[in-house]
Amino acid sequence: MCLIQFGGRPSLESIGSRTDVASIDLSYQADGLAITTESSFIRVADNVNEHMGVLEKNIQQIERLHSKVIYETSPSTYTQVLRTREQCADDTGAVITKVRAGLQAMEQAANDINIHKGDRAVRGGRLVALARKFRDLIESYRKMEREQATRNRDRLARLYKISCPSASDAEIYQAIEDDKAAQALAQKISQSCRPAEARKVLKDVADRQGDIVTIERTVSELTGLQIDASEMVNRQQAKLDTIVVSIERVETGRSLGRLSEKNKRSASLAQHRRRTWWLILVAAALVIAVVLATTLGVLKSKGRL
Repeated sequence: MCLIQFGGRPSLESIGSRTDVASIDLSYQADGLAITTESSFIRVADNVNEHMGVLEKNIQQIERLHSKVIYETSPSTYTQVLRTREQCADDTGAVITKVRAGLQAMEQAANDINIHKGDRAVRGGRLVALARKFRDLIESYRKMEREQATRNRDRLARLYKISCPSASDAEIYQAIEDDKAAQALAQKISQSCRPAEARKVLKDVADRQGDIVTIERTVSELTGLQIDASEMVNRQQAKLDTIVVSIERVETGRSLGRLSEKNKRSASLAQHRRRTWWLILVAAALVIAVVLATTLGVLKSKGRL
């Protein structure tokens, strides 16, 4: 099995060609994997999601092939199933590479300072959702491989016990984990079995030991992938939270500004109304004064005062 580490920028040549999934159609630069338009961002996200659907199916297929490898007794069939599983694992590695390439391109686009914060928040939200899904798929893949390694060990222990009944459980499990102990147990098997039978048993043991090593290497690589995917989720979530808080602050400031402007307009209107009433009162007072003065003048002229 061959998986490619998550960190670093992958080359387009490393994506692989054996999987029959359509390649990511991005229109991004070959060097920087830069998404230049909103439509290309959406297209990348859709492709990443599609590839993760294929990844999920491949994991299930690898699990079925693991079971066949473990319990197969025919050497020729065992070899054929093993090759099929390895091919499926290689195809799965190619799909993982495509997902990583897409997620990395999306992360660059989501952090583009030249676009509006709201657009960055939308992009970041979609990226976080896809990165979490990818992380969970890798975790399920890793968990399945660990379970298969345990099943392989149990199967190998039974094979040792059948071929060498005198071996203790401690000897058997030490032989599974340690080369020197395995050589010592192989010597006991050679002494207790007929040569042809011993050769067959020891070849089966060697094949299954090698399979355990391969699976554990895959588990180690998947652990690194999961850690890197988790870091991407955390990194992008932190940036997304910062953008959301910034947008909320801007919206709060705008709301306060609108409220302040409204209050200013209300105060101005109230002041205008007060001035209007004062003018009315002054005008009324002047009218009354003129009327009184006129009335008094008339009365004086008639000698009534």
